[in-house]
Amino acid sequence: MKLFKLLRSSASSASYNMAVDAEIFRQYLEDGIGLLRLYRWERPSFTYGFSQNPEEEIDFSSCASEGVGVAKRITGGGILFHHDEITYSFVCSKTDVGEPQGVFVSYRNICAFLMQFYKSLGLDPIFALQAGNFKDRMRGHQLCSASNEKYDITIGAKKIGGNAQKRKRQAIFQHGSIPCSIDWNFVRRYIKSLPSDIAEHVTTLGEELKVVPEKDILEEKLIEAFESTFGVHFYETCVA
Repeated sequence: MKLFKLLRSSASSASYNMAVDAEIFRQYLEDGIGLLRLYRWERPSFTYGFSQNPEEEIDFSSCASEGVGVAKRITGGGILFHHDEITYSFVCSKTDVGEPQGVFVSYRNICAFLMQFYKSLGLDPIFALQAGNFKDRMRGHQLCSASNEKYDITIGAKKIGGNAQKRKRQAIFQHGSIPCSIDWNFVRRYIKSLPSDIAEHVTTLGEELKVVPEKDILEEKLIEAFESTFGVHFYETCVA
């Protein structure tokens, strides 16, 4: 059984959360010890992909004046809104998550723990490409929630959460969000091109469950799903 570090972070700013994610990736490249991190947000925030021009989509002036956090990620992908959610990041090797040699990316393998997590809540997740009308619904967008890619996780034909990666040699870093709720009217105040029908294509735990468990319980379920899916054992640490 593989031994991984487990890092539980207290609610912090967007810039701090992204800095810690960058640090755990850097540290893994030195020590080669896998790590799973769980963290939260001290205030509503947006993160954006390293190759994006955020000023095209985010109203920075309104965010600054109204205390909404904004930070750049080390990963690609689109803009993500963070507030009432469970957020994770992990770093490990391709073999740790069962990614076959010769395969550049296997999202089925890497996201298997997320599928197991949703199933543990009594939900029925599938990858977007498994839906019969996926080709008709496939689309890209600067906002991660508004895009529809083949390995997005969906529940009842609606996308839930978002994930992004960074790789170097055999190392994989991934982080992502599992939303408990999203206030789209709030998001619309800061995102310039939010689709008017966004709520018809995106869901949250609050919409899918009669009662959403406390975040501590959700985090434990995510840890258990990661352990059982990848055959790892955790020891807790307070540093990356």
